[in-house]
Amino acid sequence: MVIVFVLCAQLPLADSLFAHGYLEAARIEYLRGFFFHPELKRAIEPRLNYAITVLSADESEGIAELIGIVDSFPELPPAIVNRIAVEYIRAGRYYLAINLLNAGSDRKMLGLALLLDDQLIEARNTFVRNEDHVIAAEIDSFLCLPARSEKTALLLSLFLPGSGQVYASDVRQGLVDFLINIGSAYLLYNAFDQKKYVDASLVFFFLINRFYLGSLHNAQKAANEYNESRRREWLNHFLDSHFDSLELNVR
Repeated sequence: MVIVFVLCAQLPLADSLFAHGYLEAARIEYLRGFFFHPELKRAIEPRLNYAITVLSADESEGIAELIGIVDSFPELPPAIVNRIAVEYIRAGRYYLAINLLNAGSDRKMLGLALLLDDQLIEARNTFVRNEDHVIAAEIDSFLCLPARSEKTALLLSLFLPGSGQVYASDVRQGLVDFLINIGSAYLLYNAFDQKKYVDASLVFFFLINRFYLGSLHNAQKAANEYNESRRREWLNHFLDSHFDSLELNVR
């Protein structure tokens, strides 16, 4: 172990580049150090710094490097566990962060990973167990907010095309779908009225069938997008309020 710490002194340039945010240059220097001194791979700090530099260039390879650290060092210090968990979270690999943190003592970070993984009830309970009652209350408030039901949006557009989109707060698309379907229905009526049954068939199969079914799909999509937009907006506000130092972005 003493040898490893002595060898770590041979990486001042890599560490300096890493500390100043020159990750690609740091990655090359860490690789150089590992090549000439393979013993350095037995030290957690250089391995973790190197993994983060790889993560910035190639997410899949970076995640593999982080997993390799977890597998190579069964007894990771809590501070290292948290750093790895944060990198998992930044990469959107919430399940990896959850698995890593489940055995640890940082319940607040675990609650964050569960929240971002859309496990709101479990996240809320985790924050309660950690006595973060303010955060738990915010999650409760969010859960009480009314969402837009995809089923309701679908049923509304089933009877009146475009109304499901209006219900889901996409008024512009709702009006477009309504006008297109009204125009298609008029063309169909006009073709039947003039006994142009071939024209009526074409209108039905190429206009009514397409735009009516499209309206149903658009209604469900609008409801889903409304709920997702509201979730991202709330999460970003939540992160700014309680985890601002992590500089996380909701995916």
